[in-house]
Amino acid sequence: MMKDKVHKRSKRRDYKYIPNANHAYKVATVYAIFGSLWIFLSDSILEFLFPDIERYKYIQTLKGVFYIFITTLLIYELLRRRLRLWHIEYNKRENAYQELKLAHEELVTLENELTYQKTLNENIITEAPSIIITWDDKGRFLSVNPFGEKVTGYTQEELINGPGWKLLVPDDRLYLALETYYEIKDNDGVLNYDGAIVTKDGRRVDILWSSKILLSQSDEGGNIYVSIGTDIEERKKYEEKIKFMAYYDALTILPNRFMFEQEVNEHISKGDKFVIAYMDIDNFKNINDSIGHQAGDVFLKYFARTILEHVEDSAFVARLGGDEFAILYQCGSKEDSMTRIESLLEHTNRIWSYDNRLFYISISVGIVMYPEHGDNTSDLLKHADIAMYASKREGRNRILVYRDDLLEENSRYADMANYLHQGIDHDQFYLVYQPQYRLCSKELIGMEALLRWEHPTEGFISPDEFIPIAEKTGQIYRLERWIIRKVLEQKRLWEQQGFSNINLSINLSTKTLTSAVNFSEWEQILSDYKVDFSKIIIEITETADILDMENVIERLNILKKRGIKIALDDFGTGYSSLNYLKQFPIDIIKLDRSFINAITEEGVDTL
Repeated sequence: MMKDKVHKRSKRRDYKYIPNANHAYKVATVYAIFGSLWIFLSDSILEFLFPDIERYKYIQTLKGVFYIFITTLLIYELLRRRLRLWHIEYNKRENAYQELKLAHEELVTLENELTYQKTLNENIITEAPSIIITWDDKGRFLSVNPFGEKVTGYTQEELINGPGWKLLVPDDRLYLALETYYEIKDNDGVLNYDGAIVTKDGRRVDILWSSKILLSQSDEGGNIYVSIGTDIEERKKYEEKIKFMAYYDALTILPNRFMFEQEVNEHISKGDKFVIAYMDIDNFKNINDSIGHQAGDVFLKYFARTILEHVEDSAFVARLGGDEFAILYQCGSKEDSMTRIESLLEHTNRIWSYDNRLFYISISVGIVMYPEHGDNTSDLLKHADIAMYASKREGRNRILVYRDDLLEENSRYADMANYLHQGIDHDQFYLVYQPQYRLCSKELIGMEALLRWEHPTEGFISPDEFIPIAEKTGQIYRLERWIIRKVLEQKRLWEQQGFSNINLSINLSTKTLTSAVNFSEWEQILSDYKVDFSKIIIEITETADILDMENVIERLNILKKRGIKIALDDFGTGYSSLNYLKQFPIDIIKLDRSFINAITEEGVDTL
C-alpha cells in the first residue's frame, strides 16, 4: 500500500515550461515590431494630415507622449501575463517538489522498517532459545541456528554437510521419523510432535517439534521445510516433580494419602486380604510447641526412617498427613499382623534426642482388616482412624483393633468435646476439696482440689471420662487456668481465716508443662496472687506424654523457686517411674494403690 502511494505521488505530470530567456525575447520582439510600425506609419500619416511645420511639430510631440503611454500599457500587460504564468508554474513545481520530498521520506521510512524487520528476524533466529532448522525433501539441512548448534553439539557446517536428519534421529526412531516427514509434506499447516534427538556426545534429548512447509517448489528443487524444536527436558523434569508431589510426601519422601488410597484400591480390586495399621504420634504437637516446627520436621523424617528400617519390603508405608502414618501389610491372620506391629512399636517407642534434649516417643495404633472391617477404602481408613483415636482415649501408646462399638464411642467423644466447650463457657464446673490427714494424730494437714462437672442434661460426668478428652482437644489449658485461679482464691480466703498451715494440692497436666505459651499464662496467674506458695503442692501424673523432659524439668524448677512443692502422683503405674525419680525435682511421691497391693513379703516383688 505504501508503494502504491509513492507511485501515485511520483507519477509524471505535463507542466508548461516557461524559460526566462524566451520570455524576454518575446517581450522585446513585440516591442520592436510595435515601435517600428508606429514610427513609420505615424510619421507618414502626420505629414499628410498636417503640412504646417509648426502644427506638425506640436502633433509630433503629442505622438511621442502617446507612444510612451501606449508602449507602457503594452509592456505592463505583457509582463503581467508572463508573470502570472510564471507564478502558476512555480506553484506547480513547488507542489511537485513537496510530493517528491514526502515520497522520499516514506521510502526512507519503509527502508528502515524493512531493515528493522530483517534485523529482528535475524535476531530471533540467532537468539531464540529454540532449535530452528531448514531442510529439503531429502532431509538434508540447509541452515541451523546457534541454539540448534548448542543443543546438538554440532556446528552448522557439520550439520549442513552431514547426512541430515539421519545424524540426529535415534536409530530406533528412524521409521517413525519417516512417517512424520510424510505427514509434514501432506499437511498445509503446522505439525506438532515429540521427537528425540541424539547429540554429538551421545546424549538423548527429548524435543517438542513444530514443522511445516516453508517454501513450495514443486516445479524445481522440491520443497523447503522449517522445523522449530523446544528442549522439553526441563518440562519433563517439572512434570515428574509435579507427579512426585501428587503421590509422595515432600518431607519424608514416603507415599502420601492419595497414593496410599490407590494402593488400597488396587489390593481390594485383586481380592487380597490385608491389614492397615493407622498410627499417630502421641503428643507430637509438644515437640513443635517446645522446640519449633523445624525440629518437628526433623523428627518426622527420623520416624519415617525408623519405620522403613523395621518393616519388610512387602509392607506399604505412607505418611497420611501431619503426624499420622499408615502401613499396609499383606498377611493372613490377625495374630501375625499384631506380632509385626508390636515388633515395630518396640523400635519406635524410645527416647529421641535433639539439640541435647530428650523426648520420649510413643505411638497409638488403630488396626483394620480387609474385608472384615470394610469393603472399600473410605470405610477402611475411617474405621482405622476411629480405632487409632480410641487407643489414644484408652491411654495411648497402645494398639487397638477396630470394633463396631467404637463408632458409638467416637460419637460420644465428639459430643463430650462439644459439652466441654459449653461447660467451660457456662461455668458448669466446680471444685471439691478432699481432706488429707496425718494417720498417727488424725490431724488435718492438707486438702486436694478435685475438679467436678455437673452437666445440665447428662448429669455428673466423671473426670476419668472428660479429662482425657479435654487433653486431646486442648481444652485442658482453659480448665487448668480456671482451676488455679479458684484454688488460689480459696487459699487466700483460708489464710485470711487463719488456716495458713493447710497444704493445698493441685493437679497439673503434662500438656501445660510441655507448652511454653500455656505454662507462661499459668505463671502469670501465680504472680497475680499473694499467698504462701510453700503450702501449694503441684501434682503431676506419671505419664508417657512427657516428651520434652528437659523443658519439663526446667519449668518444675521455676515452680520450686516460688516455694511450690512438686508431687509425683500415681507412682508405680508406668515403667518409667524410676527414671522420673532420678530426673525430676520431686518433693513428694504418691504411691498408686495398685502398686501397694502388688507388694508382697517375699519373692521378686519385695525387691
